[in-house]
Amino acid sequence: MTSGAGAGQQAGREWAAEVRRLAAGRDAVILAHNYQRPEIQDVADHVGDSLALSRIAAASDAAVIVFAGVYFMAETAKILAPERTVLIPDPAAGCSLADGITA
Repeated sequence: MTSGAGAGQQAGREWAAEVRRLAAGRDAVILAHNYQRPEIQDVADHVGDSLALSRIAAASDAAVIVFAGVYFMAETAKILAPERTVLIPDPAAGCSLADGITA
């Protein structure tokens, strides 16, 4: 008999494998910010801060960049790699620090 925790872990492994399969099929690199949940970080190709991840995005040969972070991180990746498709799982993801900046 499978325990509830065991079933949940299996579902998590299946989800992660499916995400990686889809990313490979679309020539995508997955970048996750340090503040993302562990299960998102675990499936990512790279985890780091916004500057490091933007540099990785620019250096990547992947046709698609999936940026699990806040919107300005995806915007920075697009500026550094304008010929690539840049996706962000939650386009409304914001940053309280960035939102507090005034001209």
